[in-house]
Formats: sequence, C-alpha cells, structure tokens
Amino acid sequence: MQYLSQGGVSSLETSRAAWELDARVDQAFRRAREARQQMQDAESRLAAKSAPPTDEEIERIRLFVLGHARTPEWERVIELINRGLLSWREVTDGLATGRLDHRVAAAFDSLSKVPPASEAALAEIGVIRTEPADDEPEPPTPGRPVARGPREDDEESFFDDPLARGR
Repeated sequence: MQYLSQGGVSSLETSRAAWELDARVDQAFRRAREARQQMQDAESRLAAKSAPPTDEEIERIRLFVLGHARTPEWERVIELINRGLLSWREVTDGLATGRLDHRVAAAFDSLSKVPPASEAALAEIGVIRTEPADDEPEPPTPGRPVARGPREDDEESFFDDPLARGR
C-alpha cells in the first residue's frame, strides 16, 4: 500500500481492500452454502438407498438362499431363524443399514462362492416371475392384431403411427 505524507493509507486503497475483503467473504459464504447443499443431497441419496427392503424383496432373498445359495454359513443363519432368534426381516434390514451380525455378514460374504443361478433355476425356485403380472400387457403374438385403444384423428396423431391409420 502506498502511504501518504501524513503517514496513512489513501482512501482509494482502503476502499479497494474493503471491496476485495467483502468479495472474498461472499465467496467463502457461497462455497459454504454449496458444501452444505451437497452434504444435504448426499444424505438424501443415502437415506433413499437405505430404505428398508420390501416384503417382496425379503421373500426373494429367502427363496434364493433356501433354493440356491444354502452355504454352511447360511445354514447357521437359517438355524437361528428356525429357532426364533433372528428373522428374515432382521437379516435384510441389517444388509440395508450396513449393521450386520457377524454370522449374517459371513453368510452374505459366502454368496461370492456360490455359482450364478440360471434364469430357469431362479424361476423354478420362485425368485423371478415367469408369467406377466395382471397389470402388465401380454406381449404381442405374431399374426394376431394388436388391440389399440380409441384413437383421435387429429393433425398431431396423424404422424404418430401412419400404419395404424384406418384401423
């Protein structure tokens, strides 16, 4: 800084320093707000991922273990479940939250030794569905016309499916 003959700093330099300081403080607050927002977003994503498993997911895990992945480690966990000391809900909740009993953790780790199951085997033990659900449309059969809902003939729908016109 340039000193004046009176031994002080010019008002122009003081103003510039104050403006720069204000700008740096504003930048620090902006970065702090951004960091806080990123933390909140990350916590929201983590909370969404750690939602408890549904009953259907629990049943699929149970069927998979009992029908395909019955390792010695899973046998110990199944014994605890059969004795009423543990439930399939507790097993899957522990997996979802990352707080697994050491025996359950060993059982899940043992799945890496289990060969993958074929789609047919998974369907046979009930892990995956083979028939469409009631709310899913059946796939079209070759040679059978596809049922279409009511259609409005306006200018916009003219270009949707030119082959469907006149049906």
